[in-house]
Amino acid sequence: MFMPDQVREGAVHSKFSKSQWGILAIAAALLIAFWTSRITDGPIVLDAAENLQLTLNLERHGIISMSETAPILPSMFREPAPVFFGMLAVRAGDAVLGRADTGEYYHGQRARWLKYQNIPWMALLSATVFMLGQELGLAFLPSLICVLLSNLLLLETDIAYFMLDSFYTEAAAAALLSLGSLLLLKGVGRDGLIRIAVAGLCFGLLALVKAIFLYIIVALVIAIPCLSLWLRRSIGNSLLQAIVLGAMSTLVVLPWMLRNYQDLGQFSIAQRGGEVLYDRAVADQMTRDEYVGSFYLFAPYPLNGALRRLLGYSNSDKEEGGRLQRINSLALGPTSFSNRDVSAEVNARPQDALTYFHRAGAERVQLVNQLAAAGNPQPELTADRELQARALAMIVHHPFRHMALIPMYLWEGAFFSFPSLAFIVIYAFRYRKFELAVLVFPAFLSLLAYASFAHLEPRYGIPTYPIIICVLAALASQHRWQFRTGFR
Repeated sequence: MFMPDQVREGAVHSKFSKSQWGILAIAAALLIAFWTSRITDGPIVLDAAENLQLTLNLERHGIISMSETAPILPSMFREPAPVFFGMLAVRAGDAVLGRADTGEYYHGQRARWLKYQNIPWMALLSATVFMLGQELGLAFLPSLICVLLSNLLLLETDIAYFMLDSFYTEAAAAALLSLGSLLLLKGVGRDGLIRIAVAGLCFGLLALVKAIFLYIIVALVIAIPCLSLWLRRSIGNSLLQAIVLGAMSTLVVLPWMLRNYQDLGQFSIAQRGGEVLYDRAVADQMTRDEYVGSFYLFAPYPLNGALRRLLGYSNSDKEEGGRLQRINSLALGPTSFSNRDVSAEVNARPQDALTYFHRAGAERVQLVNQLAAAGNPQPELTADRELQARALAMIVHHPFRHMALIPMYLWEGAFFSFPSLAFIVIYAFRYRKFELAVLVFPAFLSLLAYASFAHLEPRYGIPTYPIIICVLAALASQHRWQFRTGFR
């Protein structure tokens, strides 16, 4: 196991003193008060509103559906786990406030009540961070500081919004990723099949929150036996662990995928994979000037200003008529042409869209409209499959263009997190502390997957922050950043 010698000798005990339990109780009460204070009655919009639409249909009609009017038809538009947990929040709110018309759940007091569902996820995340700190050899107080540092991130407006003050899924993803990674570390380190099995359940649930983790599970099943070569362990035990992890994850995701195949003819978790991959493939068409300029445009403040001057760009380059207009999507903030680009997408006019993102979206809407007009019974699903085929053809035709954009998306969406995880992985292999690589592998691979097959938005990296904080704290606490023991 990954602990320094003094921890093994008893500096940190599995049982805490009464005063330590008191400190934990006070910290928990303060954190709950803090989380509650960060939740407002602001409206539930954009992707979060789609999650809520699915949730309300499940609670009202017993069907996960995006239909706003009858007939209520089954949908796999987004991942299902947040929908089931959201249904519990709707019922809890209705028990207190009474049932209401659908529109009332998107704003005001009822929306605030629904957002309280993030608090249990934050509690699970904080407890996991504390246990992870202990597992990495940190004493009681440093482990508690890791919890507080993870929660201090919520003082940043965007992070607080996605983790607490919305109906997004980042809080659930962060909790499940941290818990699954901790159990993976403990299971692989101690040949523990029970821990590996529970880790598989966590990663299965995580795939039903963020579908991209289905591919991470496959990578884990392959990686665990490979790790036995470095650890000089029995390949048989490692294969058994991999099988158990894969089987338990499958046990979680398979019923939902079978439901989608039976009702919608598609054996997958969510339908939007083709749409997202097509967005990514269209962005591969950017010019060299746009590619260089993206590193200024996507850099955090105040680095963006310095890079703008160094690379020879100006603020006008990101506006209409500028050299970088096509990569300046609404995600970077409103522009003078944002409304027109959104209108071009909604009204299926790709020729009128300036940005790559909205042009791809307009082509999707155009394809859906054409399929619907031709009488296709499932135009959204059929369009998604067609867009996936188009995207793969474009990527195969220009593979190096596609790969070239991976660093750019990591720069945009994981400016701090990916270098931190890369450092940890390099450190793990340099000093043969492979347990560190096991711990951060799911987080590390998730960022690479988002950058390779999607547009890596900064919010996708938020679930990786707690693991990074714990590992860097453990590294910093050791003399010369050297660990004296590895797996038992």
